[in-house]
Amino acid sequence: MQSEKPARVPSLLSKVLENAPHPADIRLLAQRLHDHALEPRSTPEETRALVSDLGYQSIDAFCAAAGLPAHLADRWERFGISGEMRQVILLIAEQRRAMREAIREFEAMTHVGLDDFMRERGFI
Repeated sequence: MQSEKPARVPSLLSKVLENAPHPADIRLLAQRLHDHALEPRSTPEETRALVSDLGYQSIDAFCAAAGLPAHLADRWERFGISGEMRQVILLIAEQRRAMREAIREFEAMTHVGLDDFMRERGFI
């Protein structure tokens, strides 16, 4: 028994072009397709490491906290994330590291337990 064939690419492109409000959007849509279909993606293992670095137990937990749909978590588990999303997550991780460093410096000067306070609330 053969499964249904996926939608034909010309049919898909026709639908995309019909929904493009302006001719200039066609270029943007083509770039988006290229970025998501052809550009290198992070591996699922790297994706798990990135969300773990942000303090999440799993890709599912990260996506749920961000309000992203479950099918996106499934896709990331299987195929990893796009280069664009990788950069966004790396930026968030870097900001989190900077916050931890600022807290360490603050505590070194004031001896106030800001680190414990922020950790209890899940900020670091």
